Amino acid sequence: MHTTFSALSLPSFVSTQRAVWRGLSIASFVTVAALSGCGGGGGGGGGSNDSSATSSGVVPTSAWPFPFGMSLASPTALASSSAVISGATGVSDIGLHTTMTTQQAVASSQADAIATGRLSLSASALVNVSALFDTSARSHATCYGQTVAYLNHDDASGTNGTLPSGEVAIWRDSDDSSTPLACAAAEVNAQTQGLSAQAHQATLLMAALRRMASTDSTLTLPAAGSSVDLQTRASTLLSPLLSGVTVQAASIALNTDSSEYTYRLLLSRGSGTSAQTLEITVLHTPNDTDQHYAGVLRLAMGYLSTDASIGCSDQMSSGRYKVARLVSLGYNRQDQWLSLRLRAGQYCGNPVSSSDQFGELAATTMSGELDPAVFLASNVRGSTLGWRQGFVRMATDLVLNTQTSDFAYAWQDLPLGGTSHARVFAGHGTLDTSTQSRAMALFHGYTDDISNTDGTMRGMVCNWSGPGSNKTMHNNYQYQMLSLGSTASSWALGTSHIHYAPTNSCNASSTMSFDANGDGTLGGGEGQSVTSDLAVPAGSNDVQDDLIQQGYLSPVLLM
Repeated sequence: MHTTFSALSLPSFVSTQRAVWRGLSIASFVTVAALSGCGGGGGGGGGSNDSSATSSGVVPTSAWPFPFGMSLASPTALASSSAVISGATGVSDIGLHTTMTTQQAVASSQADAIATGRLSLSASALVNVSALFDTSARSHATCYGQTVAYLNHDDASGTNGTLPSGEVAIWRDSDDSSTPLACAAAEVNAQTQGLSAQAHQATLLMAALRRMASTDSTLTLPAAGSSVDLQTRASTLLSPLLSGVTVQAASIALNTDSSEYTYRLLLSRGSGTSAQTLEITVLHTPNDTDQHYAGVLRLAMGYLSTDASIGCSDQMSSGRYKVARLVSLGYNRQDQWLSLRLRAGQYCGNPVSSSDQFGELAATTMSGELDPAVFLASNVRGSTLGWRQGFVRMATDLVLNTQTSDFAYAWQDLPLGGTSHARVFAGHGTLDTSTQSRAMALFHGYTDDISNTDGTMRGMVCNWSGPGSNKTMHNNYQYQMLSLGSTASSWALGTSHIHYAPTNSCNASSTMSFDANGDGTLGGGEGQSVTSDLAVPAGSNDVQDDLIQQGYLSPVLLM
C-alpha cells in the first residue's frame, strides 16, 4: 500500500528556498518573455488533435491523464538543440537558440511528443531494447576512483601498495575522452546515464501506451476500482519495436477513490538462464491541468546472475542467483517546475506477482518509491524486502523552460547498518538569457548514510579505506566550474579544486610518494609534500552552507 501523491503544491523543494527560487525564476521568465516577444522563444509544432499537445497557456487535464514532459537524463549530459521536439506541453523551449542544450530537454520533449501523438514511437527510432533491459553495473569515469600507487604511506609508515579502483574521488581535472570533459561531469554521466536511459525507455513505452489508449474510440477510462486490459493492443503496437520481447500484460487502472491512475506493462525476453522480466508501472495523480501532476515511475527487472555480491543464498535457481534491479522515479510538476527523485538498487529474488512485482520484491515509502532504509544485513534475504547492493539516490529540481536545475546524486555500494557515509555530487546550473550561455557548478564530497541522508554534503574524506584510515571528515569539498557558450559543443572547465593526498590529513609529507597526476606511473618523488587544494568554505560556513551561498538550492532526497 502507498499513499497517492499530492499535486496541489509546488514540487518538493526545501520550503525556505522555494519562494526565493520561484521569485528568481519568475523574474527570469519575465526577461525571457520579453526576449521571445522580440522574435525569440520556441515554436508550436504538432498537428495533433490531442488537447494536451498545446504548447502554451493553461491546458486542462486531458481525458487520459499522464505525466506529460516527464522523463529523466543525466543532469550534466548535453545534446544537440536540434534534437529537441518543439511544442511540449506548457514549455516555451527557451534556451534552444544554441548549438547544445541539456539531454534532459531532449528526453522530456521526446516523451511529451510520443504521449501527445506529435511523434510516432514506431517512426521515431528511439526504442533501444538493450538500454531497456540493461543489467550492467554502474561505472566510473577514467578520472575518478582510479587505482593509485603509493610508497611509505603517511598513515602506516613503511607501507607500500596500490589503492584499489573506487577508493579515491575525483583524481584528475578531466577524463580521457577525445574532447576531455571535466571529471565531475564525466563521473556524474558515467554514474547516471545507464539508469537514466532505462527510465527514459520505460517512459517512452508508457507514453506510447497512453497515446494508443487515448485515440482508440472503443476504449473508455476505467471506472473507479477497475481496470482496462490493453495486452492485445499493446502487443500489436510494441512487439514490432521490441525484438525478442513478449508483452505479457498491459493495463490502465483507476483506484477506488479516483485519485490515482496505474499504467502497467509487463515484458519478458530470453529463456533459461538468460530469461528476463521487466515490469513497468506509472502511478499517476493528475490535478487541474496537464501541467500539474505527481506520481512515480517504477521498474522491476528480474534475471539470473552468477555474481555473489548481488545475490542471496536463499534465492537461487539452477546454480544461479535470482536477482532484480529495481528503479523508482518520483515526479511532481507545477507549471515550469519539475521535481524528480530517482532511487535504484540491487535486490534479491525474481518477481512472479501477476499484479505488483515491484512491491513483491522491495519495501516502499508511503509514496510508492523504494525505501533505502530497508536493507539486507547479509546475503540471506529471508522475509526482508531490502536492498542488497549498490543503492543510488538522485533528486533534481528543474525549470523546464530554461532547463536549469539543481541536483544531488548520492550512492553507496553496500548497506553498512545506516551509520556509514555515502558519496554525493551536487550541482547548480544557470542560463544567461541574454547570451544563451550556460554555467554549472559541481561539488563533490560525502553525505550521511544512503539509508537516511537528506543530501547534505558533510565534507571530504581523503583516506576512505587505505592504510591507517580513520575516515576523518574535513570541512572541504571538491569543486569544478563549467561553462557552455551558445555556439560551444561541450562544457569548458574553469576553476577546479580537486587535488589532495590519499591520507587522513589530505596532505602528504616529504617522505610519502603517490601517483599524484594519475598517469598510472609512480615517478621518483612524485606526490611528496603535496598540499590539498580542495575548496574551503568561506568564513565559519560548513560545506552545505557554502554551497548554498554559491546559489545551490538543495533538492529533497527524503520522502
